[in-house]
Amino acid sequence: MRPTPPRRVFDTTFTLDDAQAAAADALSTPGTRGIYLWGPVGRGKTWLLDTFFAHVDVPAKKRVHFHSFFRDLHRAYFRHGFAIDAAIEEILTTGRVTASLLCFDEFHVHDIGDARLITRMLDALFARGVVLVLTSNYAPDDLLPNPLFHPAFVPTIERLKEHLDVVCVDGPVDYRSVGTSGSRFASGTWSLHPARDGHTFAELCCAPRSTGDYLRMVEATTSLTVTQIPALAGVDEFAAQRFANLVDVLYDRDVRTEFHAGVSLHEFAVGCSGLDTDRLISRLSELDSTR
Repeated sequence: MRPTPPRRVFDTTFTLDDAQAAAADALSTPGTRGIYLWGPVGRGKTWLLDTFFAHVDVPAKKRVHFHSFFRDLHRAYFRHGFAIDAAIEEILTTGRVTASLLCFDEFHVHDIGDARLITRMLDALFARGVVLVLTSNYAPDDLLPNPLFHPAFVPTIERLKEHLDVVCVDGPVDYRSVGTSGSRFASGTWSLHPARDGHTFAELCCAPRSTGDYLRMVEATTSLTVTQIPALAGVDEFAAQRFANLVDVLYDRDVRTEFHAGVSLHEFAVGCSGLDTDRLISRLSELDSTR
């Protein structure tokens, strides 16, 4: 049974749009399945998830960003000799208590190798009766969009739809684009001036780095400088994806970042498209780009 908070916890100083209100209704209505919140960037999915998580009354619960969780899952999976049940038990347990509710922010699947592990992870979680509440920019049917690999993931997509109620949060406004959040990340800048120090784009995104590398890099810092950033259309798809992953980590960990680029933020993604690009630009739009 999915635990639910009272509907009133979603009452706030701003007016929810119709899609947000419908999602709040779903999150506060008892049900037997988890919830999959998906929609365009900046529509309030993370706020809905965090409000739900903060007010739901369960003995043990866990809220994770998908990048961090998947890094920890990989480590536990290898540590336990590729035993997925033991790995899941480890990462769900705090002290002697095992979480019965798991909330994921920014669930996505891009790599077929990751997809196989995600399939095993979901099977183990569903077998345990763990309730999942997810946010994603992708509708379930659009996960692992690469047409070469998507058919192999379709059975897992059907399992997700079997166990989770799918709720679209597609209001008319990208709220990140109409004002900053007041976070450390949002206090950073996008500048056309060269920087003397910092990590270059090539160093961070053209070399074969994983999201785990970025997570380790920001563990002990609250600020970062990234230099020599080219137009996104001028780099290969792997470097572009790594940059999107880097910004995801910086945003989620709330790291103030100075971005020094060769093009304005308005021109940065011209010629590029896709949901990850949309999320990247939405997050970067919170920066001060007047310099």
